[in-house]
Amino acid sequence: MSINTGAGTRIYIGPRLTADLPKDHAAAITLLAALVYVEVGEVESIGDYGDTINDVSFAGLAEGRARHLKGLADAGSVELAIGFDAGDAGQLKLVEAFLDRSRFDYPIKVVYVDGETDYMAAKVMSNKKTGISVEGVLKRTVTLGINSEVYEVVTP
Repeated sequence: MSINTGAGTRIYIGPRLTADLPKDHAAAITLLAALVYVEVGEVESIGDYGDTINDVSFAGLAEGRARHLKGLADAGSVELAIGFDAGDAGQLKLVEAFLDRSRFDYPIKVVYVDGETDYMAAKVMSNKKTGISVEGVLKRTVTLGINSEVYEVVTP
C-alpha cells in the first residue's frame, strides 16, 4: 500500500447501539461492520483520533528512578468540519445523536480511499454552526467523544 491524501475519505454514522460493544475485538468488528450507516455529506475535514495511553509513573525510594506503566487508554474526541446542509441525511443523523441523552453510543465508520475502514463507538458531544461571514461557507462543527477503541480493518 502507498501513501494517499485524504481526498475521497468518507464518514458515516449508524443507528444508536442498544448495548455495549462486545469485549472481543473480532466480535466488535463483526457487529459494527453489519450495521447500516448513513454517509455524512459535505465533510471538509476529520480531526485527529486514536488511542493515547496515560503514563502512570512510580518513583521508588530505593531505586531513585521513575518507572513508567501504561494506564488508562483514551481515544479522545474528534472534530468534524462540515459544510452546513440542513437537508443532508447524515448531518440530520448527527443532530439526532447530539440530542439523544441515552447512555448508548452511535457507531461511526470512516472509509479511506484505499478501502481501509475504521470503526468506533461515540457520542456526539457538540453541534455548532461556524464560519458565519460575508464570504465564508456556513459550516457545522461536530465533536465526537470516542468511547471505544478504534477498530482498524485493512483490506488486502
